[in-house]
Amino acid sequence: MITGLDLARAPSGVRRPWLAPLPLWVLLLLGLALRLAAAAVLPDQVTSLPDAEQYRNSASQLLHGGFIISPYYMPLYPALIALTGPGWGQLLADILLSTALIWLVHELTLALFADAVIALLAAAGIALYPQFIFFAVAGLSESLFMALFVGAFLCWYRARFVAAAVLAVLSILTRPAVDLLAPLLVLYFAFVIHRLPVAKALRQVVVYGLIYCALMGPWWWHNVHFRGAFIRLSLGGGANFYAGNNPMNKTGGGIRGIDYSIEGFKDIADPVEHDRALWNAGIAFVRDHPAHFVKFAGIKFLRFWRLWPYADAYSSPLIILIYVMGYVPVFLLSLLYLARWGFADFMRIAPMLAFAAYLTLVNMVFVASLRYRLPIDPFMIVFAATAVVRLAQRWPAAQMLLARFGASRHRLG
Repeated sequence: MITGLDLARAPSGVRRPWLAPLPLWVLLLLGLALRLAAAAVLPDQVTSLPDAEQYRNSASQLLHGGFIISPYYMPLYPALIALTGPGWGQLLADILLSTALIWLVHELTLALFADAVIALLAAAGIALYPQFIFFAVAGLSESLFMALFVGAFLCWYRARFVAAAVLAVLSILTRPAVDLLAPLLVLYFAFVIHRLPVAKALRQVVVYGLIYCALMGPWWWHNVHFRGAFIRLSLGGGANFYAGNNPMNKTGGGIRGIDYSIEGFKDIADPVEHDRALWNAGIAFVRDHPAHFVKFAGIKFLRFWRLWPYADAYSSPLIILIYVMGYVPVFLLSLLYLARWGFADFMRIAPMLAFAAYLTLVNMVFVASLRYRLPIDPFMIVFAATAVVRLAQRWPAAQMLLARFGASRHRLG
């Protein structure tokens, strides 16, 4: 078993993308081709995904006025759209980020298990996964966030704490969901995975804090200058918490006009006061209806881990079939891996499990959506690929096939 500092040095795999083995290059090109085909075939998703339009509006505001009007969004993805332009510029950037995820998961799997076959199978899963192909062309921040955060995990596993801190903070500037979790991950990787002495481990936390302040500083200045208040992240927390905890919500989702309404708060012009009022209203509802809160936490859990999309725009039989065919095998194989090998590998995979548990808990408290679960799926694909290979190794014929594949990969790589 790989433990401690050996984990960072274990993989015999690739360190530079241009030295990738031929099978990985094939998967990268296949993933790129599928995403380009989806961009050419699928219509613009703005009408079905309001956030996609809001990101473009925020990019236009940032480009022409240097200020994002909406208080609900972090700045990095609008900045990317402002740089590339909407339309095909944005699409190509998202497609390249989604394609990069194939390589990142390949390298992450090598860092975890030092097994080239598992790494290539995981990379194939990322390349072919229908949800990743769709979100590469949906005009949303998922592809950027996943590339950054999976990249941070890869750097943490390889003890590259500075690079990991940069990528993790950039992921927070994309979506703030992991803001509270990231420092705890730094501690875990330093103390448990790499077994650093106390002083060196604490130094990594300090380094993370300094990088956090340096990269978040321009955003803080933006908020103080344009909103007149220090806002560390965004002002979407109150709206999301109230959306998930109000008398209208019957499904655990966060669709305006169905799950919640903010008409009663429209007279509060100041965005900071508006956010505080929504927080207060949501907290009051939870305080007055604790049993309802607990019940709906369970409903949100089921919606978060649902096998197919909830939204009407994505509920056709064909979409459900594609989604189930992609997700259900990964889900079941991940459960098999955790049940059969999870305990033995626990210390190594605990950061991934913590990330999955953290996102699940956040969605149980706020609002639940399959879209918000998507960043967990790369790690599930790693687990699923591991389960497939370890099961295959139980049969002699499969052992011979895997051995031949490993030998041919060595010659080609």
